[in-house]
Amino acid sequence: MGTSRVPPYEAFSARTREITRSIPPEFLEGVEDVVVHREAKRHPLLPEVVTLGEQEPSPMVAMTGADTVRSIVHLYYGSFVELAGRDPRFDVDAELRETIEHEVQHHIEDRAGVHALIDDDDLFDAHQRFREGLETPPGWWRRGERLEPGVWAVEDDLFVELRLRRAEWERRRGGTVTLTVLGEPFEADLPADAEPGEVLTYEGAGLSDDDEDGDGGEDDDAGDLHLVLDVR
Repeated sequence: MGTSRVPPYEAFSARTREITRSIPPEFLEGVEDVVVHREAKRHPLLPEVVTLGEQEPSPMVAMTGADTVRSIVHLYYGSFVELAGRDPRFDVDAELRETIEHEVQHHIEDRAGVHALIDDDDLFDAHQRFREGLETPPGWWRRGERLEPGVWAVEDDLFVELRLRRAEWERRRGGTVTLTVLGEPFEADLPADAEPGEVLTYEGAGLSDDDEDGDGGEDDDAGDLHLVLDVR
């Protein structure tokens, strides 16, 4: 594939299968499918940013209540087309491989947390360790309540995953972004010295005890909002 021209959908899908087959089978354990959608998908928090791919828990596991981690990886062909049209330096093949590997990594991290965070007591323990600045399992907050794509609640705290390509991150770092969290705008200052993988905390911007509708908002008794910088 060229660096800016996106191949036809069928060739793109075939290349997706080829890249997926090149990943060691042990990393793909529990990945049910890698699905290529024709349309573009907007970032759930920043509508002007398109999402190249995402990983979601298998609906079958949710229905059966199984305690194993199984996932589906989604890729959005239209998002690649849009980004290639904006940036002539956009390397379609490199971005496709990186996106697949990134979403599989999310699956691996979820697998790694299964046994450590299998019940509410362990989730509570991980939350307390996080508050104290101690080591926690990767992606532990995803054991909380998923309120919408990219947003989880753990007690009164909100964990929001801001997933950006590195070029987009470099452009936004040091400024302010307006996110849409639970249907409400939220302005987040991104420090110039923030690093990918860092978790930024905004005190009092989480859920409040009397928030019956589950909407976030600043309140003296509210939890905090934690912005997870998922940059690739």
